[in-house]
Amino acid sequence: MALEEGGRVDFTRLRQDRRRAVFDAMDAAGLEVLVLGRPANVRYASGARQLWRTGANPFAPMCVVVRATEKVHLLSSWDEGVPPEIGREDLYGLFWDPGHLIAALREIPGFVEAYRVGTDSLTPFFGRVLRDLVPGIELVDASPNLASARAHKTADEIAAIDVAVSLAEAGLAALEEALRPGITERALLGAYIEAVARLGAPTPPTESVVFATPRQGPVRFRYLTGDRTIAQGELVVLAPGALYAGYEGGLARTRIAGGVPSRQATALADRCQRAMETLLEACRAGNVGADLYRAWESTGEPPTEIALANGVGLGTETPLVGFGRGADAVFEEGAVLSVQAWVAEEGTGGFLLRELVRIGEDSPDVLTRSERWAP
Repeated sequence: MALEEGGRVDFTRLRQDRRRAVFDAMDAAGLEVLVLGRPANVRYASGARQLWRTGANPFAPMCVVVRATEKVHLLSSWDEGVPPEIGREDLYGLFWDPGHLIAALREIPGFVEAYRVGTDSLTPFFGRVLRDLVPGIELVDASPNLASARAHKTADEIAAIDVAVSLAEAGLAALEEALRPGITERALLGAYIEAVARLGAPTPPTESVVFATPRQGPVRFRYLTGDRTIAQGELVVLAPGALYAGYEGGLARTRIAGGVPSRQATALADRCQRAMETLLEACRAGNVGADLYRAWESTGEPPTEIALANGVGLGTETPLVGFGRGADAVFEEGAVLSVQAWVAEEGTGGFLLRELVRIGEDSPDVLTRSERWAP
């Protein structure tokens, strides 16, 4: 079971290392207080397990980090899932009346004395609240500092991602076992969700897990699974992911539904594998997103309709290299990227590969292990 205790990850050390990275980022930006509202940043700074909710939420000061006291304070009415280093005295409650919330924030030691405060997001209302709370306050966008702090993964973070990858690969095995002509994409999605839930990871990071590619007409990449019935001989994209301790692991493989792959399907698979190897060669410390764009162009494939890479950790992270963005993004040693290659041929179908790689000093370390092509 994928429980967030024991096993390969030292969670106490993990939280200590992340908190130190947050304090270092605050020092580099000259921040005295950090007000966080984005769930991934809250979890990174506090280590608290959060209730999963679908959809987006407006900004609220869910977590307050004070540099002078080295304390992390959480908006929570109970201490379930809160790590032991955050005491009950460090919690502030949920209030319907914003005035009560302002009063609770005012009681946090070191908050009202701050003059430079960073935040990862903001609404006009809370911007006024913070300025009323601390007259003369300088509000700073701390998102770039937090992104940089989160980019370098510690050994414990890599271990957590590795567990998530193992869960995703178990989901891939379930998908491969269930794949057959006549099954629907939705039924395959159900097989995957059941498999990872049995292993203790009931909340998948995405529903973009399965789609069959047509052998007739244009072939387009799809992000959502549908009710389409899979036909004999179709190439089917299987892209499972999983979460462990908030960290995401995932991969993508393409399999054939029944029978022996055609010569054209095998050639398409070979093209995609060569393109992936070319992309991975560009994933080196000190390279930039433009190097990844050039690597793709060197394959001779047409411009891709999906992102070439994005950062991975507590969910999706920076950088994003794709759609014309991220050319200047620097690949930092210790960062983890999700790298993907997609090729398509009308009359044959489409082929997707996705790998997780850790940026090493000399070469990338591929964290995903499943066979890329298993005809």
